[in-house]
Amino acid sequence: MTEKFDVLSIPFNVHIQLSRPKQGEDALLVMEDKPIYKNHVGSGHAAALFALAEGSGGEYLLSKVASLPFEIIPVVRKSEVKYKKPAQGRVVSRGVIDEEEWSAFMAQLEKKGRAGLTVGVELFDETQANVASFSFDWFIAKK
Repeated sequence: MTEKFDVLSIPFNVHIQLSRPKQGEDALLVMEDKPIYKNHVGSGHAAALFALAEGSGGEYLLSKVASLPFEIIPVVRKSEVKYKKPAQGRVVSRGVIDEEEWSAFMAQLEKKGRAGLTVGVELFDETQANVASFSFDWFIAKK
């Protein structure tokens, strides 16, 4: 599931039309400015932002484990979100993993064949405002 798997091939992500950033853009995934993503006040709908962040967390995780000599099965177990301000227009995502936690995760995955890891995702709108912060706790097992 690591090297060949594409987060954008998941049927739900296809349905909501998530996409990759423009070449050279510092982002994981993109939610373009479309009416289907708006809420009742015209800003980014919380559920749309969550979907972008969840897909982005998977995208970032897969990029980090792409060089593993074995396949994995990752599953989200828990998430936390803080919506900071209304998202205006196009929204992009960026990921973060604590390096100490990454080292501990890799050691446990090698030793036990399964481990947990928290992946952070930050969302930024077209004004460059940080509109939401997410953390996703993943359970990852060797396939």
